[in-house]
Amino acid sequence: MSSAEIPVLSICVPTFNRQFLLERNINFHLDAFRKLDIPFEIVIVDDCSTDDTAAYIQSISHHPEISAYRRARNSGFISNYAFAMQRARGHFAVFLGDDDLLIPEKVVEYLHIMVDDRRIGMIQAPWLLVDGRPGGGDMQPFYHLSYPSRHTKGDFHSMLEFILERHVFPEFMIIRRDILARSISSPTPFIFWAFLYTTRALDKADVLFMPEPFARVTAVSDDPRLQQGNKECMFQWDSYRGGLEYLASQALRDNRLPPEYRGSLMPRITDFMLQRQAVAMRLHVNAQNWVEAYIMYHRMAAYHPTPLPAESYDQIRKLAGIATAATEAIAFNGEPVILEPIIDDATINLLSPSIREHLIREEPQAGGYDRKPRAYLRFTENFPANPGPKDGMFDILTYIEQFA
Repeated sequence: MSSAEIPVLSICVPTFNRQFLLERNINFHLDAFRKLDIPFEIVIVDDCSTDDTAAYIQSISHHPEISAYRRARNSGFISNYAFAMQRARGHFAVFLGDDDLLIPEKVVEYLHIMVDDRRIGMIQAPWLLVDGRPGGGDMQPFYHLSYPSRHTKGDFHSMLEFILERHVFPEFMIIRRDILARSISSPTPFIFWAFLYTTRALDKADVLFMPEPFARVTAVSDDPRLQQGNKECMFQWDSYRGGLEYLASQALRDNRLPPEYRGSLMPRITDFMLQRQAVAMRLHVNAQNWVEAYIMYHRMAAYHPTPLPAESYDQIRKLAGIATAATEAIAFNGEPVILEPIIDDATINLLSPSIREHLIREEPQAGGYDRKPRAYLRFTENFPANPGPKDGMFDILTYIEQFA
């Protein structure tokens, strides 16, 4: 493809410090879409990586399909996503994480639909979750649709009902370039980006949801870093409400809706949120983020009387207390925290690795009067036997009492 030729498709890939995954992504898409014989480009945006990403991108810059950029400063995933999409030159654009892969034949099928019907500005579809660990493979779509669902330009009520009833997340999109330009920009506070961009697109054109995925998306990985999707579920779930409220506010501009419709939305949005909070709490428990799981439980308990069995909640609150005591002990002087022997390994192993790596069982050599103050994590008041006058005592039971 010559630099002057306008590609049919722009594959937009923001990346940061994952050269080994980016290489797999680029090799796959260069090979697959060349075989399909459609003009395409791969827009790579490096968010100031500090690994070998810049060198790798330079090494593939001779490919005519590669269009690469490097941000002036690290701006985070959503900003990098928007920047990548805005650099697209193709008639259509698709966003893809650096660890994800398109399903090329399905992408082409959906492109034909959009070429044949210019009223469609965006096609959405569920994404196929993938276990990226050795021996893993395809899992299941993130959500399920039985048939296509089309929402005409400006029909926000239809879109809102569809999302609330089917519990749909409008994240993976193929978007027409002119609609992209008027829909996707830097992140907006309090609103999850996928709801924002899709609502903006619906203001400009029809949006079609198709049942079959066009992307394989990593849900579980042997990469120790937290997957973006899981990170959003765990820490950005509150912005889902903002996205739904933004879409609902657009729907409520329709004066044909009955007055009671506004009042009916609160319990339905709350039900949507409770399902997402349950996912977030499960992910935090799996990650051993006990304080976050404790807070999530109480956010849910405002609307649901028993989000968890009593014994599960009791374990979470106790571990939240221990984790808080340990975190404050670690911050006391920057030195390893000395554990009381009564604290068993089974309890310590339930704490997150970021805490465990700062805990020790054996006291350093005694030293003189001028030794550096030490931090002790304890259950009983008679530990340690001979504390220094400036040592820090962090009593686990006292911290547990904070988590009622």
